[in-house]
Amino acid sequence: MGLGTFIAMLLSFTGAAVTVIAAVTLAVGYLKRLPSRSGPGQLSQEELDAIRAWLAEVEQRDVRVEEIEERLDFVERALGRSREAGSLRNPTEK
Repeated sequence: MGLGTFIAMLLSFTGAAVTVIAAVTLAVGYLKRLPSRSGPGQLSQEELDAIRAWLAEVEQRDVRVEEIEERLDFVERALGRSREAGSLRNPTEK
């Protein structure tokens, strides 16, 4: 894997993480700004179910981003170790 590929992977994973975090932050901010509804203006059961489904989907994405971050950390460590080790010498050469 070349350095360019590694950097592209790093940027794409980082972009995905930032997107998920931004979406969750915006959703929480939006929900906090909603006026509390009591009486006839309450959310319907369909609306509540849709919000719950959306939040479950966001949580699943968050878990997936965490898994990708762990894999990226592993790749970074492995790449660092391979560069520190240097190239191996051919034992048949003198």
